[in-house]
Amino acid sequence: MLLAATKNFLVPNLTFVFELVAFLIVLAILWRYVLPPLQKALDDRQANIRQGILDSEEAKRRLAQTEADYQQAMDEARVKAREMADEARRIGEQLRDEARRRGEQEAERIVAAARSEIEASVRRATEDLRRDVTGLVVAVVEKVVGEGLDAEAHRGLIDRTISEIEAEAAAPTSASAP
Repeated sequence: MLLAATKNFLVPNLTFVFELVAFLIVLAILWRYVLPPLQKALDDRQANIRQGILDSEEAKRRLAQTEADYQQAMDEARVKAREMADEARRIGEQLRDEARRRGEQEAERIVAAARSEIEASVRRATEDLRRDVTGLVVAVVEKVVGEGLDAEAHRGLIDRTISEIEAEAAAPTSASAP
């Protein structure tokens, strides 16, 4: 009968029971002493991986923020540089206009001074000429008339005559000028 029982694979024999008990003991030992450190190591590894992913996402976010800040700073620097160039151009134009205006004023002042100097020279020359002509006329009249003339008494008459001659000489010039 024992022989018949050993030949039937569905009926467990005593070896099977010992093997089952040994398996359960080994399984209990593994479950109690080996599996918790392994599970802890796996959990720690998983936590490290999660933390690494979170850190890399944070680094990516910071990198994107830094790039955005950098781009904004570059844009602001470009705008600032453009504003500074425009301001420098505007100041240069102001300085050029002011220098031109000062140059024109200086030229006008020099021309006005030259005109007044010319007018003063013309007046002086006219007065000198008038005195010389008056003296010559008196001298000629004395020689022609042969008698002495009172130069001071006739000077007014001579001056008036010279003024009339000057007015007549100036009238055709002013009529032909325009």
